[in-house]
Amino acid sequence: MKRNSNIVNRTGAGFVILFLFIMTSSTFAGMAVTPLQQWVEVKPGKEAFFSVTVTNTNRGPETRPCTVYVSAVDFTVSAEGSLSFGREFKHERSAVDWINFDAGEFVLEPGESRKIEAKVSAPASADGDYWAAIMFRLGNPKSRENGIQVVLRTASGVFVHVARRNYIARANIINTDVSLPAPVIDKDPAAELGWGQGSGEIEKEQALKITAELENDGLIAFLAKGTAFLYTGNWRRVASIPLHINRKRIFPGHSRYFTGVMSQPLPAGEYKLRVFFEPDAKYSRKITKDMDVSVSNESARLWAESFKGDDIQTLEIGQKELNLVLTPGRFTAARLLVANKGLNTVSISCRVEHNELPEGWVELKSDNFTLAGNSRRNLVCSVRIPHDAQQREYNGIIHLEAERSGLIVEGSNNTEPYKIPIRITVK
Repeated sequence: MKRNSNIVNRTGAGFVILFLFIMTSSTFAGMAVTPLQQWVEVKPGKEAFFSVTVTNTNRGPETRPCTVYVSAVDFTVSAEGSLSFGREFKHERSAVDWINFDAGEFVLEPGESRKIEAKVSAPASADGDYWAAIMFRLGNPKSRENGIQVVLRTASGVFVHVARRNYIARANIINTDVSLPAPVIDKDPAAELGWGQGSGEIEKEQALKITAELENDGLIAFLAKGTAFLYTGNWRRVASIPLHINRKRIFPGHSRYFTGVMSQPLPAGEYKLRVFFEPDAKYSRKITKDMDVSVSNESARLWAESFKGDDIQTLEIGQKELNLVLTPGRFTAARLLVANKGLNTVSISCRVEHNELPEGWVELKSDNFTLAGNSRRNLVCSVRIPHDAQQREYNGIIHLEAERSGLIVEGSNNTEPYKIPIRITVK
């Protein structure tokens, strides 16, 4: 077995590195890697095994064999959710030195796949979650006409859980901030140059904006979901605000920013804001933090004047139905574009109603996520047809329930259902 850990993360002018990591699409420039992430459980002082498969997906007449370089590499995630790779990002919970595998460099013919067997050797002192990535880099970097060199690479995340006992997910809210509508004046360039008095214009987009930073101060990673609630002085709930996060999984020692926006105006007055988090782990504790929020008469007036009804528009689904014609034994990924056209953050939960679809044919890559205002993402469905499937039409439904930020009316949490029919024809 060969140990591989020599990779440098280079960034700078004239050098661009493209990453596809823990994403819904795993194919780039003729290379596909599966799985894109996996959990490996191992006991202290013991070994465990996993595998990663890489495929040269190019099959055209001009396709050439490609050289693939493989190495284990450290990575970290910033509070904003961005990824950084390389030696300089080594951390105390790195699993790079634990990973050995049987390939460092090899050639893939067009359409050829190679399965890489790897071993994790956990030290006897290890406790909790550790992580690394298996990086695949195509040889012979391409140069564009403008002289920029492009290195093509993709990675598979390896998350190692060293189990000693039952772990409790531990988190702490380390920072919160609330901003309210306030007059923002766009300065007149003529006035800045001293050519006249100038006339300012009040910025029209006004909303309540929440930012909260959640820190993982435990030993295990967890998925986090956050919501903010607004109450009157006597603790009557008046609004609910889902919080958006980039990359839901928070590793030990990391923190992540959550943001929430509500465009619907509040009357002037005194309010209580409660930020609420619940880690998605077997053993966890709810985390809350309360703040006082005061809406002045001026803020309330600006807010009400700038508010437009279309600010609270919820979702736009790119396809009205999922219609696929597949052969027995086929595996594919179907994508549904989900767009948030309003200013408010939106929390979305999804499930598949199988009806005539056998269990396991259609699976959602993510059953819940959030969208920031004026953003979009693909809802990815994995579709796998067994070899012995009968040739006929199968039907099901994808259910989406969207909860947007907004005022609560008669106990409602501003939820709206959507249905996307699934029609799979096997022939």
